[in-house]
Amino acid sequence: MRVLAWLLTVVLIACALGLAVLTLGAFASLGSGAPLWLRSVGSLEHVMSGQIGLGSLTNFARALGLAVLTSALAGLAAYLKPRG
Repeated sequence: MRVLAWLLTVVLIACALGLAVLTLGAFASLGSGAPLWLRSVGSLEHVMSGQIGLGSLTNFARALGLAVLTSALAGLAAYLKPRG
């Protein structure tokens, strides 16, 4: 059971890190002063959001939703992490 909890924790952390990068890109695409590579990640997030049907939301709403989802995944990973 302990191995399964560690495996689930690692998967949740990896998902949270991926969503964190997309969240940074989404917030970077809100302004023009961000580096090009980060705005490119924001463009990727915009395309992915459109594919799952969230393209009608504003850029800020999508970025905020991603931030909340990223925080929830990180918190869940911390909660499920096996204790010593």
